[in-house]
Amino acid sequence: MANMMDSPFKSISILYRKSHIWLNDSCTPYDLTAAQAVVILMVCDFVILTQDDITKRLGLDKSVIAKTVTKLVERGFLIRTTNPKDKRTYTIQPTEKAWKVYPFVKEQIEICFRRMTQHMTDTEQAEFKRLLLLAAETTIEQDD
Repeated sequence: MANMMDSPFKSISILYRKSHIWLNDSCTPYDLTAAQAVVILMVCDFVILTQDDITKRLGLDKSVIAKTVTKLVERGFLIRTTNPKDKRTYTIQPTEKAWKVYPFVKEQIEICFRRMTQHMTDTEQAEFKRLLLLAAETTIEQDD
């Protein structure tokens, strides 16, 4: 039987847990959690998304995203409006407050990535990032 440390799932779990701890710690000055910071990052990256898009792209439960978005709306980071194309869904957009914190969040995520890949060469880091993106996109496609 293979050693548990050889398991890619164990590695993914460690990377997820540690990166969220690091991001939680760095976002404390803005009173944001890692989960909230990631939602802000995604909404700013796309400028406008439906709440369902956020749920799908993050692979999280609809209720978790709804609670996170509601909290970010209440705190002035996001605007939620009824989707004109589908009245049953919501359109999410960043506010000026989100745009102000966006560069900081991007920087903190890059710092987290550098921390977890500090023993890799630049080429290995680029390949690792490419492979992570490919795996994430492939996983998201399977939900269609």
